[in-house]
Amino acid sequence: MTGAAATAASAEEGAPRRILLVAPNISRRMGGEGLKALQIHLELRALGHDVRQVAHARVREEMAVAYPDLAIDYVEDGPAQIWFHRLKLKPLLALLNAWQLHALARSVARDFRPWVVHFTSPISPVLPYFHMPEQRVVIGPLNGNVAHPPAFKMREPRGKRLGRLILAPMQAVLGRLFRGKRDALLLISGGERTMQALELGGCARAQMVETLDCGIPDALVDHARFVQQGVNHRFVQLGRLTGYKACDLSIRAVAQADPATTLDIIGDGEERDALEALAARLGLADRVRFVGWVPAGPNLYARLSQYRALVLPSLAEANGIAFQEAMVLGLPIVCVDWAGPQQLLGPGEAIMLPPDGEAQVVAGIAAAMDRLARDPAYAESLSRAAHARAAALGFRWRDLLARWLPLYRRAAAGGISS
Repeated sequence: MTGAAATAASAEEGAPRRILLVAPNISRRMGGEGLKALQIHLELRALGHDVRQVAHARVREEMAVAYPDLAIDYVEDGPAQIWFHRLKLKPLLALLNAWQLHALARSVARDFRPWVVHFTSPISPVLPYFHMPEQRVVIGPLNGNVAHPPAFKMREPRGKRLGRLILAPMQAVLGRLFRGKRDALLLISGGERTMQALELGGCARAQMVETLDCGIPDALVDHARFVQQGVNHRFVQLGRLTGYKACDLSIRAVAQADPATTLDIIGDGEERDALEALAARLGLADRVRFVGWVPAGPNLYARLSQYRALVLPSLAEANGIAFQEAMVLGLPIVCVDWAGPQQLLGPGEAIMLPPDGEAQVVAGIAAAMDRLARDPAYAESLSRAAHARAAALGFRWRDLLARWLPLYRRAAAGGISS
């Protein structure tokens, strides 16, 4: 390639593009998938691209206040959604919501004429996607197919256990009925277990590209690492209060740890009432505090700097934004050696407990709390190692998206799906 041609190609690669993003939720308050979808939108705009979003109307009020300049088209609930919700027909409701999201995306794409259409959620490799004719489609990052550890199988929701038993035939049927993932030019995948689930649905390995599941905002990546000094008996659990996060194990560990140990629980969710009742029943009301949801930003980071470690014994974490956040801040981590944490952390970078059973994990958390509280040198070694690991993996959203842009170009070069 001549110098002029190389310059032209480079300029073409870096040129602003029209990108249509599709996700049911884009939100800071919803966390998880909603937060990732929002951050992808914001970062692509910051890189100079013309970004348009399709999302559900449930996030309209938040977006109108926080991001009034974003170009968003909203799917509205109709009578069918209301009745499906009232009758608790969740599978039919999910299917109808997905259909309406795709229908609006097709309508918007006809006028917007995007370079690529990127579905940033839902992230499950099982949920259906519909065919998008005449569009270059990227889906992901998909991440899922995460089972509980064998010793914790009885904690798995019944529906999830049943779903795993019928995963292969269900994926085969869904893959034939709903062609979206099979027809996509690229599937951005979070790991091997996700790729296997996609293959069961008829997707080809040639469609798949493995990548990190999520990035971290600049303000957090650039924050000074927390230095671990002195004795510190304060610990924190961070995230949505839902069953698979296993916050009850952390609370039970406080009862076994040094009496000076305290645990602040930052987050909210359906398990909160039961967890508060557990803490009261164990006589820990003055040692376990439920802080509620705290938005990301300086106030949260200042609060996190007060703790000795993040305790998060999640049993089915596909990735784990809270782990990434703790790593970039240098907040030591106590977790279960299973699923998401295994992809992010290694020996000497966290205290990773074997998932051998409830009693063993509770005892392991209590022992970890006691050692970390009294041994600042050990805590500092974990802080430094995890921080270095985060830098090596490249958690910054902009860096992650810079690695995704070639995937967009690959999808565009693949032609129009048919």
